[in-house]
Amino acid sequence: MQQGEVGDTVLSLTAEGPLDTGGSYRCVFQADLASEPSSGGPVRLGPSRVTEGEPQSSCTPGEPTVLTLLPDGSLRREITATGQSLTYTRTG
Repeated sequence: MQQGEVGDTVLSLTAEGPLDTGGSYRCVFQADLASEPSSGGPVRLGPSRVTEGEPQSSCTPGEPTVLTLLPDGSLRREITATGQSLTYTRTG
């Protein structure tokens, strides 16, 4: 995550892991700031795009999301269209 203006790329996310068929995948996603957040409010991102993919078939762009920093320091990512959410914690 980085600061930016509406329309700027503010999120870059790398996903890596094993493939069911053997080998591994690596996907890099980026998303732009969709609207100006209020002070302390959630961050709204537009749809993500794949900027790197190996193999490309393992990487699918994402839908618009809302990011919320939780009191314990973790980050909740909610898919706007479905309400599904994931929570990320910092490691390292």
